[in-house]
Amino acid sequence: MSSLTDWIRRNQLAAFFILTFSITWGLGFSYGGVLLRGQFLLFPLVAIATCGPALAGIIITALTNTEPKQGTNRAFWSAFFVAWVLSALVFLTHITLLNIIPFSLEAVGFGLVSVMPVAFVISMACSRIPAVKRYLSSLIRLREVWGWALVGLVLIPGLVPLSLVISSLLGRQSISDLRFPESDLTLIGLVAVRFLYQLFFFNATGEEVGWRGFALPRLQARTSPLIAALIIALFWAPWHFFLWQAEGSPVLTWQYWLERYVGTILPSVFIVWICNRAQGSILVAGITHAAVNTAEAFIPIEDGQILYLTCLVAALVMILADRMWKKLPPEHPAVYRPP
Repeated sequence: MSSLTDWIRRNQLAAFFILTFSITWGLGFSYGGVLLRGQFLLFPLVAIATCGPALAGIIITALTNTEPKQGTNRAFWSAFFVAWVLSALVFLTHITLLNIIPFSLEAVGFGLVSVMPVAFVISMACSRIPAVKRYLSSLIRLREVWGWALVGLVLIPGLVPLSLVISSLLGRQSISDLRFPESDLTLIGLVAVRFLYQLFFFNATGEEVGWRGFALPRLQARTSPLIAALIIALFWAPWHFFLWQAEGSPVLTWQYWLERYVGTILPSVFIVWICNRAQGSILVAGITHAAVNTAEAFIPIEDGQILYLTCLVAALVMILADRMWKKLPPEHPAVYRPP
């Protein structure tokens, strides 16, 4: 066991990617069970699978910790209870409003079980293990980065209507042709619920705790933010394999993967850029990620080429403005420093 721990300590990135895919792909059958066959009792396994990057980061950080535990378990369990209740409320509101499962006592019990992996990830920010607590501290801290959180909330979703305006000016897609699923306050409520669901399940807790919280600082200790963003995108896309397969996507064709990689690289650059600007904040990365997925769910896009070109120009501006091809200084909060 000590030899394995030593290998993990020396090869944390390799161990992270291996463990992440082992968790998510090992439970990948659950996506098909829920989405294709309606076996909703498998959703707790979906939750664990989607939290694969976060769980991998927590496990490796705990294994490589060299400091004695601090405090008592009271803070952890208090945080777990609060996170458990909040996560369950978000989950139940989402499934009820979207008519996935009617509200009932059985649904409440199902929700309380399903959200446990998410509650665990959040509560580990109050862990007794010093390295884990430091690692996850930015997941629950907003005060120092609220400005960047607002930027992340509107940045990429703001590019979508901009691309619509450009497309309309070019005579490709008329803004008047847009049709939203709801309107007025109903639409605002649905957007808010969808955003919170994405944030909890699982853009911040499941994914960004791992991708930008664990992998990014270690990559940036060796290379530039731009290369780090490309490396993360290289793993980020295939990590979704079983989810996309369950959604009916043609995952066995090279054209699909070419399209997916093109569509993954730019968001990876955006999230890395804003995460570094926010001093490595996992929460800001999660908010940005959740905002992207929420915008995709509610804003109908017919002219994908103009949207891609708009995002490409924005990404190039970020890369040039921050010289993302250069390494960050070792003292930057988003650069990993071994204990």
